Amino acid sequence: MELSAKNTSTHPKSSEDPPENEEHDSETPLTNSKEKRRDKELEELKWSQQISCRIVTFGAIIIVVILAIVVVVLATRKPEPIYCKSGFEVKPRDFRNPNIFDDLTPEEYRATRDYMLSVPSLKLIPFGKATVNSSYILSIDLFPPMKADALAYLDKGARMPDRVANVVIVRGDAQPPAIEEYLVSPLPFPTNHKLYRNPAYRRHLIPHTSHIVDNVEIRFLHPMATKLSEQLYEVFMESYGLCYHNCTLGINCMTFFETAPSGRKSGERKTWMWAFKDIDGLYIQPLGFEILIEHKSTIVEEWKIEMIVYNGQKFESVDEFLNKYKRNEIKKINLKKTSDIYSTYLRRGKDPLPKATEGPRLMEPEGRRFSVSGQHVNYMNWDFDIHMRTITGLQVLDIRFQGERIAYEVSLQEVLVVYSGYGPTQGTTFYYDASWFLGGGSFELARGVDCPDTAVYIDVHHLVNSEDVLRHKNSICIFEENAGMPLRRHYFNAYARGNTAYGGLLDHHLVVRTVATIWNYDYLFDYIFYLNGAIEVKVSATGYVQATFDLLNERPYGSLIYEGVMANLHQHLFHFKADMDIGGLRNNYATLDIGLETINHPWFKNETKSQIHFTPREKKHEMDSVKFSDKMPSYHIIYNNRTQNRQGQTKAYRVYNRGAVEFIMAGQSIANACKWAKYPIAVTKQKDTEYMSTSIYAQMDPWDPILDFEDFLSDNESIWDEDLVAWVTMGVYHIPSAEDVPSTPTAWSKLSFFLAPFNYFDECPSMSSYDLINIYNVKNNNELKVDMNGKSTVPACSQKTEGPFKYYGALDPVK
Repeated sequence: MELSAKNTSTHPKSSEDPPENEEHDSETPLTNSKEKRRDKELEELKWSQQISCRIVTFGAIIIVVILAIVVVVLATRKPEPIYCKSGFEVKPRDFRNPNIFDDLTPEEYRATRDYMLSVPSLKLIPFGKATVNSSYILSIDLFPPMKADALAYLDKGARMPDRVANVVIVRGDAQPPAIEEYLVSPLPFPTNHKLYRNPAYRRHLIPHTSHIVDNVEIRFLHPMATKLSEQLYEVFMESYGLCYHNCTLGINCMTFFETAPSGRKSGERKTWMWAFKDIDGLYIQPLGFEILIEHKSTIVEEWKIEMIVYNGQKFESVDEFLNKYKRNEIKKINLKKTSDIYSTYLRRGKDPLPKATEGPRLMEPEGRRFSVSGQHVNYMNWDFDIHMRTITGLQVLDIRFQGERIAYEVSLQEVLVVYSGYGPTQGTTFYYDASWFLGGGSFELARGVDCPDTAVYIDVHHLVNSEDVLRHKNSICIFEENAGMPLRRHYFNAYARGNTAYGGLLDHHLVVRTVATIWNYDYLFDYIFYLNGAIEVKVSATGYVQATFDLLNERPYGSLIYEGVMANLHQHLFHFKADMDIGGLRNNYATLDIGLETINHPWFKNETKSQIHFTPREKKHEMDSVKFSDKMPSYHIIYNNRTQNRQGQTKAYRVYNRGAVEFIMAGQSIANACKWAKYPIAVTKQKDTEYMSTSIYAQMDPWDPILDFEDFLSDNESIWDEDLVAWVTMGVYHIPSAEDVPSTPTAWSKLSFFLAPFNYFDECPSMSSYDLINIYNVKNNNELKVDMNGKSTVPACSQKTEGPFKYYGALDPVK
């Protein structure tokens, strides 16, 4: 008891101790200690469980929040797209090893230029420093190889012909001033040049007045407009609120442009320049002010203004105009300030949709199905080369189908635009666009607009009307497209058997496209290759109409497309060359003329029947080829008498011109340089000297042309069993309307001709295509069978697009 009392007195009672009672008094000290430890452990365990529960609850809340965030992110974030693969290979040009038909390389251009500049006898001045009384290089282009040499290389493994450049030189310092052409070779290290006298030219002294108003001449021509505008500053400000020499761009500037031809007869050089408001779409912002400049002399100081036309009124000198203007003796112009948006591409008008939405786009689910190696293209059964000739534009060469050459060359030759009107400028405009370099006028294509995003884009280079080689970025595009309609199809319903069937073939085809912009108009040129062995050559015209100031006497020639703006009647004509090689070089030409016959009925006595039939008419000589009636429907066929298909039919290709039009101006002296325009189809014997139907001199001397297309026909050579060339002319008349504002739509301005197989194959070669589809529906067992030839209709990828956001548009010297 003493020990117990002692322990009690030496350990004060804790607040956590249980209250004293009889039971506790009877426990031993050891038992009391164990109880205390157990209670403490229980408390600690309880606290630990509470903490753990709180941690689990907090963790669960965090997980729920994270999962919610993930769900929201996944729901709102676009999945990373799986882009379609690129498909067949595209290889850039090998400038070190150009092929036979490749454009000149930048190195070849420069080597040719530098070589010619180094020839002492030519006394050439670099283009940037040249004057009108000096000699300088106007253009350099590839000179085509002789066809026999090219075929020996392509078909027989002979050595590739030397690459040769054709150089056009303006000889302003010669007496008399003239134009000369030289052939420079071999490239890329030229050592030889010779004066070229084209046998197709009617004369070989090419007058200085025959070349276009180039950039050298413009450097001296436009300052005359500047000097004139200084004299007429008050007139311009009072009439238009605009000026030329002292203006703020985009606010109050006017500008001058020249038209062609320069003169009204051979040998003249008198150029009309007319004024426009200098803003977007200036072609339909005419001001009614025109000047005629005589500039035949190579001495600039002798140039003079011969006439001024203001508001349809003629003045012989600047002084006469100013005096009469100040004395109020003329009808003045007071151009109202109106919105200029009409000539732009800025969006306006009633909204066609509730909001902006993307339209359909072309896609290639398994990548491109054609390959490009430099300037050689392979597509399905087709392979060919492309070439951009500076003068005439895009050519397609050595065209083969299933390994057999169909054509050696299909190419654009010339574009003609013939205007009408009362005013001196509009009424005398007669454009020969090849003289302004159709190839050199083919500029960058806007990705996703001019051509699909899926297209392959190709750069070209030119040295024309400039000092150095310029790169025309993305000026050719190549793409496969789905026409949105079948190439062939048929639905069949066997009512008796109770089943239906459908067969169809998607119309996929390859398009090679370029766009030439010459002054106001843009021309889309398409070479289209179909699965059935047909080639379509298509032209689509767009761009701005060439408008003139509204005068009462202009009304019979056009339409008022905006207040004070007249757009006049004009005609577009396009000329093409098709050098056909059907089964070789020995070809013939015939027409299958469709007419009406009346015969004794073969099945009923004493009766007759009338029906259509065709009569083959062989054409033996060149002049025979243009003797056919436009009113009589005909098939024009190029064929090989020595080749037949399985049915014993002579293998042939049909030349089908869907854009034939009458050329009303035929026979007028200004049309002497475009006599090809009279003939929807003409066939001649192939000659290397007749490689173009036009020349760059047609524009400035159409009255007495250097080259006359009818000379190709008038020698009347045999076209029986010969290498033949078909020349095709298409055209359209255009009476402008308000819907041509701001510019002409392509919707109704498409023209085309076909080179189509005619018994060339045993059956349609497109039957080998994987794009064929067969559908069978058997009614008895309700079974539907769809044969897609191993293809799927479900796209497994997204088409990668870039759009026009990298468009550059400028021409830069090649570094």
